[in-house]
This record gives sequence, structure tokens and C-alpha cells, in this order.
Amino acid sequence: RDRNIFLYLLYDFVFGLYPIIPIMSLFFLARQLSFADIGILFAVFSLSGFIFEIPTGYIGDKYGRKNSVMIGLAILAVTAYTWTVITSVFVFAIFAAIWMLGLAFISGSFEGYIYDYLKSLQREGEYDHLISLSGTVLYFAGAVGSILGAYLFSLNILYPYYLLAGLFSLCIFIVLFMGPDPKIPDGNIGNQLKIFSGLKYILQNKSLLWITLYVSLLFGLFSYFRGSVDKPYILSLELFDVKWLGVFVALSMLVQSGFMSQFAKIKSKLGENKLIALFWTMSSLPLLIMSISHGYLALIAMIIYYTTESFQEALINSFCQKHIPSKIRATTLSSIKVYLNIRGAVLGISAGLIFNIFDIRTGFMIAFGYTVVVLILTQSYKQLTHLQFS
Repeated sequence: RDRNIFLYLLYDFVFGLYPIIPIMSLFFLARQLSFADIGILFAVFSLSGFIFEIPTGYIGDKYGRKNSVMIGLAILAVTAYTWTVITSVFVFAIFAAIWMLGLAFISGSFEGYIYDYLKSLQREGEYDHLISLSGTVLYFAGAVGSILGAYLFSLNILYPYYLLAGLFSLCIFIVLFMGPDPKIPDGNIGNQLKIFSGLKYILQNKSLLWITLYVSLLFGLFSYFRGSVDKPYILSLELFDVKWLGVFVALSMLVQSGFMSQFAKIKSKLGENKLIALFWTMSSLPLLIMSISHGYLALIAMIIYYTTESFQEALINSFCQKHIPSKIRATTLSSIKVYLNIRGAVLGISAGLIFNIFDIRTGFMIAFGYTVVVLILTQSYKQLTHLQFS
């Protein structure tokens, strides 16, 4: 019934297929890169994301969010294909930075475009439901793409990247047929549109600052976990061997898809305060369970912990959009990602040192203690500032 929303969800499915998820590290190893080389590339990813988020958000607000998304998709399509013809670590690092530039052009801009589109029709109350539906489609597509990517990789290591370049190109045409950027009046707020407007606005708005701190302090730990100790821990449970990892990733994404399909209902039923508590529970208790349990119980705890990946995006978008003026929406959303990247980098380095000193299970126990400290500190700050959520 709404072409723009249909095209947005179609984009989510095509983009979400992302067939390189289970094979990215394997691809780099097949291109004769060492684990140290791969570590350098992921450092470039993080640093580039930090550098590019703010200027690209500013460009999206000033020159059009739809245009920003298409530019980002074009960069990603070219980069995905280029990775199939290079072998040098230095060149890979350059294109890792370019890759993050493409993602940064999309980040913040598309969410801002969709929220303002609904707001222009006085339908912003539907945004939580759209988040649910979008997340469901995205993670279902990710499950399909994980299986497809692993199969294509078994045929030829370049096939997943050829497919990815084609998917990004298709996304450009999908976005091209969406409507123009909606115009939402914000009074004199337009005078505030500067490259650091978003960073300043977050610091000035207690609700935005609190949820940014809360999510980043909890999710930053997950970012390290997902790319390092999770796979060795899974294999240590001795429930299946490495060839089934792709299937496990797909199944965990299906669980994420199912959870996101209920996000709007969960928020409506629990309210914002209890939803925040639920996010902490899912970010914390699985770490405790994984530190003391074995077998399928530990595996279930890991799946629950994986689900926080989709949960944190939904929280940011659902809680923050209503507090951000339209003129600086993409800039502010991108600035939130900058704060998340900074804390993620610090927590990643800290967690790396901990897991290097202690075994994985002890590391999980320490991480659980950290989440308890985060809960105490953030709730204390919330009380001191008399901050209230609906």
C-alpha cells in the first residue's frame, strides 16, 4: 500500500543477503594474508568508521539522504568487485577504508530519510512497527545469505564477492525509485547544521546522551566478542565441527529475525524502562551462563547474546529519532555511531588483554561483572539527572 516502504523493505532484503558474512576471514586467508594482516584490516575498518561517520552524516543532511545512500552503495559495489583482483595487504587496507566510507554514507541517512518520510505523512507512530519488520527482513536475509555465501565460496572464493557487488548495484536501482527527501520544518534549527552539530546535540540532550552511553558501554563488548572468541568457544563445546558453523550462524540470524518481528509489540507491552532492562539482561546474563555452563545451555545463551546485535540498532532508532530535529537527523545518528565506535574500540582493546591473560570462561565472568558495573553507574546517573522515559 506504500511504495516507499515496500521499496525500503525490498532494499533491506537485498542488502541483508550479504553473502560474505561467514567467509570474510577465510577469503583473506585464501588471498595469502596472515592473521596479523587480518587484524590490521579490522583496525582500519574501525578507524575509518570513526573518521567517516560525521562528515558523511553532514553531507546527507545538507545534500540529500537519498543521494547519500546511492553514493554509498556505488562505493560498496566497486569495492566488493575490486577485492577480487587484489592481493596486497596495503591495497586491501586502502579498500577497507573505502569500504567503511561507503557504509558511512548509508549509515544515519537511510534511517533519517525513512523517519522523516513517515513524519511528513504524520505516521511517525508506525516507526517502531517498521523497525520490527525491517529487522525481521534483514536478519532473515542474512540467514539465507550466510548459507548461500558459504556454498558459493566452496565453488570459487571469488563468487560471494561477485554476488555482493551485484546486490549492491541492484540496491542502487531500488533506492533510485524511492521518493525525494521529505521536507520537515524545524524552525531555526537549520542554522545549527554544521559538521559537529550532531556531537554537540547529543551532549546537550540528556535522553540522547544516556541511551548512547548505555548502549555503547554494553554493546562495545559484543563487537569484540563476535569477531574473536565466539567461534573458538562454540567449537570448544564439541557439539559440532567447523563445517556446521555457517549453519549455526544462519540459525542464530533466524532467531534474531524472529525477535525483531516482535520488537514493536515488546516495546508496547513493556514500555521503555522495562525494555532497557531487558536489553541489559540479554547483554549480561548470557555471559554468566556461558562462563559456568556447557553443552546446549551454553549454546542457547550464546544465541541470546547474539540477539543483542539487532536489539541495539532498534533501541537507538526507536529511542533517539523522536529527540532529533529533522535538519540534523543524519548528522546526529552518525554521531551516535561515532560514540559507539570509540567505546567499542576501547572495550575491544581491554577485552583483548583480558582474554589474552585468562581463559575464555574466566573472561566471560569478568565481562559479566563489567555489565553489572555499567548498570549501576548508568542507573545512578539517570537518577541524579532525574531522567525519565515514557
